Amino acid sequence: MTRPAFVLLPVLLFLSITLARPLTAAEHGFAATVNPLATQAALEAMQSGGNAVDGAIAAAVMLGVVDQHNSGIGGGLFMLLRSPDGTFAAIDGRETAPAAATRDMFLRDGKAEPKLAQEGPLAAGVPGWLAALDHAAVNFGKLPLSRPLEKAAQVAEEGFVPDPGFEDRRKSWSEALSRHPETARILLAPLTDGKLKLPDLAASYRHIGAEGIGWFYGGAFGEKTEAWMKANGGLMTGADLKNYQVKRREPLRSTYRGYDIAGFPPPSSGGVHVAEILNILEAFDLRAMGNGTPDFIHTVTEAMKPASPTGRTGWAIRISPRCRAVSLLRPTPDRWPKGLIPPKPPPLPATASPRRPTRMSLGSTPPIFPS
Repeated sequence: MTRPAFVLLPVLLFLSITLARPLTAAEHGFAATVNPLATQAALEAMQSGGNAVDGAIAAAVMLGVVDQHNSGIGGGLFMLLRSPDGTFAAIDGRETAPAAATRDMFLRDGKAEPKLAQEGPLAAGVPGWLAALDHAAVNFGKLPLSRPLEKAAQVAEEGFVPDPGFEDRRKSWSEALSRHPETARILLAPLTDGKLKLPDLAASYRHIGAEGIGWFYGGAFGEKTEAWMKANGGLMTGADLKNYQVKRREPLRSTYRGYDIAGFPPPSSGGVHVAEILNILEAFDLRAMGNGTPDFIHTVTEAMKPASPTGRTGWAIRISPRCRAVSLLRPTPDRWPKGLIPPKPPPLPATASPRRPTRMSLGSTPPIFPS
């Protein structure tokens, strides 16, 4: 019988190399985020009768205020949940292209203009972040979404002290932000007593809390968004927002040394990355190498290399007797890999070279859009 386990990010492997601290134990639950305000929001949600899903939602909503260069209401998210009965749910809230988007929308005079896809109205996808959080709250949580929205609105209204990462991005992106007056007014505003205040975001959070996500998806916000897009050369419409739908995916399953691994499936590449890396590492006796030794670090580093081109190109390697490339960009989910559970060979001796082929062969990376 296999044992349940969670592997969230390949970076956890790096942590095992560099950190030798005792694990933190909690009797009723714990939270970890990149910002103490978000962590506190998660703890308060669980202490107020919410479950782990409510804690995650509260953290995400707060991060949309204090860490919005990484996440927030204008973007998307993936959420992988495990219920007490052992079942999994993969919630896909990734952004989608506007209905009017075309293959050539980022071309000018027949040549690609990368900036059009990186900055400005054409770069915006239809946001799924809010819809995914609402879906999680309704189907898996115990608390209404309005509750964490109000707590985060208070922080946005009263202001917060930006962490060094936030401040660094305000400075490094100041030139690009300055090209958009409203964005500059909000994100480049001078600090008040060391705090950044976001009253517009606070008002939006409160509208959503009072009127539901329909205010954002096709309501007053949708109307204003469509008007702005038309005036500035964008494509997104109120209908795009109204028609956005959260998708439920089948989690990608694999194993590692007797443990069951559940990862997020495509269009996320994270679950595929973890399965690739762990399937390679299982062929080596890491314990015999010793945690943190040069051989250990080198082996883990080499195992992570194949995951890097997967993320950049959208191609994954199917680990099977006949290895072949599988595109994560396919529009048909039925063609995506559902699991990566090949026959397990015996571990290689600790003295084996990390460069020795195991169960994966990259060969030459195929083009993203093969003819």
